[in-house]
Amino acid sequence: MTLIIVQTVFQSITSTLHWLGFFSGIRALDGSKARKWVWTFGSAIFAFTMLLGILLLASDNFFRNDVAPPRVPLALGGTLLFGYLLLLSRDFRAIIASIPPHWLIAIQTSRVIGAVFLIRWWQGEIPGVFAIPAGVGDFLTGLFAPLVAYWWYTGKPYARTAAILWNLFGMADLVNAVTIGSSIQGAGIVFPVVMAPIYAVPRAFLIHSYSLIGLLRGTSKQPSSVGAVELAAKA
Repeated sequence: MTLIIVQTVFQSITSTLHWLGFFSGIRALDGSKARKWVWTFGSAIFAFTMLLGILLLASDNFFRNDVAPPRVPLALGGTLLFGYLLLLSRDFRAIIASIPPHWLIAIQTSRVIGAVFLIRWWQGEIPGVFAIPAGVGDFLTGLFAPLVAYWWYTGKPYARTAAILWNLFGMADLVNAVTIGSSIQGAGIVFPVVMAPIYAVPRAFLIHSYSLIGLLRGTSKQPSSVGAVELAAKA
């Protein structure tokens, strides 16, 4: 019961933070107020409905792999496909481009929670072949997120390279964790742990993707070192 409460609270908080970042992009969207209101309420309702729906389905043991087709990969892949298809929308691309780049990085600080895998391995609850690479990878991604975000925000000359490498590392960690996890789970992961691959992983991967797209295409503008220092002094 404790794990269910922790997982539900954690996913609710991170989902809210993700939406707040998206809302900051909506505020910078060009156009009428009505257009912004549609995106604001539409995204909020969608985020809430998605979280609630997945929680209810997962708690009912819907996401099992002993059925055809396996449902965990379908849920994960479907979320990723939807997230990438949204990039076909000009408004959505503008919203993502308007989100502060350092926010897209810093929000992944929550990945430090992956250290729980290491604790559960130490307690003998999950195999080390999964827990060690997944736990260490998640923890390092979350640990370095605020540092890389700070480098970007303060205009460090090496920040873009560091952000690109950090994003690639974080994405590789997610792919590795899902690959190993799916190979050892058999019929599927039980609730609430299943919330990680079907909900948390695709969202984290999409945020990495959006951040990486902005960095590689040059749409993520880095503050100059002088400008960042002046801004911090004024604050």
